[in-house]
Amino acid sequence: MNPIIYLIIFSAFFILFSFFLLLLLVLIIDSTIRGHDLPTSRRATESIVKIISEHKTAKNFYDLGCARGALAVRLKKRFPTLTARAIDNDPIRIFFAKIRAKLFRREVYFERKDIFDADLSDADIVYTYLWYDLMPPLEKKLQRELKQGAIVITNTSNFPTWQPTQKIVTCPKISKTPDFETLFVYQKNA
Repeated sequence: MNPIIYLIIFSAFFILFSFFLLLLLVLIIDSTIRGHDLPTSRRATESIVKIISEHKTAKNFYDLGCARGALAVRLKKRFPTLTARAIDNDPIRIFFAKIRAKLFRREVYFERKDIFDADLSDADIVYTYLWYDLMPPLEKKLQRELKQGAIVITNTSNFPTWQPTQKIVTCPKISKTPDFETLFVYQKNA
C-alpha cells in the first residue's frame, strides 16, 4: 500500500485520539476546579425509578445540579412521556450532557442556569445531589415555588427544617460519609 495512505490513516487516528484526549482533559480539569461531580449511583437511580412509578400523574421532572446529565437520560429511557429538565451552571457539563442525550436519543431539556434562578412552579418531581451548604436556601426556594403535592428527592444531603416523608438507604456501609447515597423524599404540602 502507498505510504501516503498510511500517513493519512495515521494522521486521522492521531487527530481523533487527540480530540478525545482533549475532551477527557477538559472533563478532568472541570471536575477538579468546579468540584462535586458525583454521578447518581445505579442503586439510587433504581430507587428514584420506584418513587416516580408511585406518582403516576407526574409529568415534569427537574434535576437540579445535573452535572453531565446521566440521571436525566436514564430516567427518560424508563419514562419516555416524562418531561425531563436538567439544570446546571457549568457550561462544560451541560455540553457533555447534551452530547449524552443525543447519543442515547433521549429528549432531555438541558439548561445552563443557576438553580436559584430556575422557575420550578410546574415541577412534579425535583431531584438534587448538591452540597450541604446549598440546602437551606434551596429548601426556602422549593417551599416558596413548588405546587402542592410536588415531590422532592435529595441525595446524601438533606434540608435543615423540612422533614422527609421517606428515607431510603441505597448503599449501606460503602462510605464513612453520613447518609452517603441516602435518598431523602419530601412532599410539598399547603
